[in-house]
Amino acid sequence: MDEQSLHHEAAVFAKHINEWRKTHLGQVVLVKGDDVIGFYPSLEQAFREGTLRFGLEPFLVRQIVPTDVVNVSFYGRRMHVA
Repeated sequence: MDEQSLHHEAAVFAKHINEWRKTHLGQVVLVKGDDVIGFYPSLEQAFREGTLRFGLEPFLVRQIVPTDVVNVSFYGRRMHVA
């Protein structure tokens, strides 16, 4: 799969992410081409729906998260922030 495979899907996500944060925060969106297929409560459910509908064709599954999310990992006594 080349890097352009999900170009339309990524553009749709970027276009709508701010409004989705207000209405679908924490949910997972499934996007195929220019179409928003739906919102799901988990990555597993969204991925399952995508594979049922589209098989091995590429589609985008991404969680709607707040803008201020910080990923933190703990390794012993050190803390790394990504």
